[in-house]
Amino acid sequence: MSRKTLAAVGAASLLAITACGGPAAEQASQEEAGSSASAGGQHQLSVAMVTSSCLGFFPVYVAQEQGFFEENGVQVDIEVVNGSSAVLQAMLSGQVDLGTPGSIPVVLANSRGEDVQYVANVNPGGNFALVTPEDSGISDASQLEGKTIGVATADGGEVSFLETILREAGLEEGSYEIMTVGEGGQAVAGFSRGDIDAYSASIDGVATLEQAGQPLQDISGNATNYLFGNGVAASSELIADQPEAIEAFGRAYRQATEHGLENPDDVVAACGQYQPQEVEDPEYATALLEASRKTVTSPDGDDFGYSNPEYWQQLIDDAVSSGEIEEGAVEADSLYTNEFVEGFNR
Repeated sequence: MSRKTLAAVGAASLLAITACGGPAAEQASQEEAGSSASAGGQHQLSVAMVTSSCLGFFPVYVAQEQGFFEENGVQVDIEVVNGSSAVLQAMLSGQVDLGTPGSIPVVLANSRGEDVQYVANVNPGGNFALVTPEDSGISDASQLEGKTIGVATADGGEVSFLETILREAGLEEGSYEIMTVGEGGQAVAGFSRGDIDAYSASIDGVATLEQAGQPLQDISGNATNYLFGNGVAASSELIADQPEAIEAFGRAYRQATEHGLENPDDVVAACGQYQPQEVEDPEYATALLEASRKTVTSPDGDDFGYSNPEYWQQLIDDAVSSGEIEEGAVEADSLYTNEFVEGFNR
């Protein structure tokens, strides 16, 4: 992973929290901001979402609308921020209890001495895919030698994702071309004109292409299994003080994930309450939900919420080799806990 990519995903503007189900400003003014103490027989938690997209993190909204949080004895206030740095800032300042940061920002934060751990890896399949047209005859990344691969942006995460795949496939730099073509219709045009032979993009970018009528096949392979996506994070203090609340939240999240994948209409209905513009086209919303199966499914068949220690170590090694952190600045086992996995899956 390149230095500039790590820096891009590790830094975002620390914007003010926008309420979505529980005003953070009001919460911060309370005697114990971010407290998860029980009230009325239920645990209370607040969670900062890394994006305003409902479809991208549909389990939280489905769990709220379908009553999974309530059934598991937890009352959840959902707050929306912009980016992982803002999520981490909200957590560290006590404005929220839980957050949904990316894995690399968590590595960088802990290298600075900040206290944040994944309690559940909820996007083990990662956020990107390398695809080719179904009729291209290209079914493996090793066949991309001499080919042109499109990307949405020149310095986005899809570039390092692509480079990892091509390197593991035995392709040397210079034996292929990377072309920035943009997203949506621009990428479709790139395929139709023959400008690109493959495309590396986010899961939602791939869903957009397929919805536009471009049949695709995923040739990502297993080289990038360690590049998992966002998770649910907490401080060690919250983990020690409120394990039952965290377990309840994670169990409801798992139930909502399964329910949403089996009942896409319920996802559309839930997102219609929080981000109605996202579901104005129900067909697109359903296509994006279908694409998200890859993101929420472990490529190794692990139980919901499980963090692979080897994958965390690979992320640390990437950060060291790119110069983002010093050797020994952070230990892998300080970045996650798997103590709740059994409870999540009961």
